[in-house]
Amino acid sequence: MRATAVPIHARDNMFKRLNKFILSKIFGIRLRGVGAVFLGACAGLSLTTTVLPTVIETMGVNDSFSARIDLAGFAVYSVMLWGVGGWAARKTANTVGGGIILGLVGLISAAVFTHMAYGPGVELLLLGAAAGMIYGIFGGMLIAAALGESKTPVSG
Repeated sequence: MRATAVPIHARDNMFKRLNKFILSKIFGIRLRGVGAVFLGACAGLSLTTTVLPTVIETMGVNDSFSARIDLAGFAVYSVMLWGVGGWAARKTANTVGGGIILGLVGLISAAVFTHMAYGPGVELLLLGAAAGMIYGIFGGMLIAAALGESKTPVSG
């Protein structure tokens, strides 16, 4: 009985086809929207538990622990707003557009939460809104760059 050997170039072609098939299945998954909502929601939670309390403590209004307690009731609303903002940032598939969308979400949500928790103090309101906007711009840019759907097909 004679054994036949498969040429190496035919084996390489088989691996290339397998890799191309695997990549097409991975990029065909529609979980990017779910990932963007999840990342946006986590960023919203982080806004109310870390970013705004740090700003409030820096302004000398309250310590960060008490600020977290004061803002705890807004965490659910922040998660929902930022989740929708993360989804919208992903849909742009453009880093600038994603930054603008989530930056506006951060600006509005931080201003509203700061106003509702601490009243209409202009300096605290402006600084909290600016911190939310900057945080949202960078988050939106990251979400849009990482999870935005490219317009060109993946070739391998």
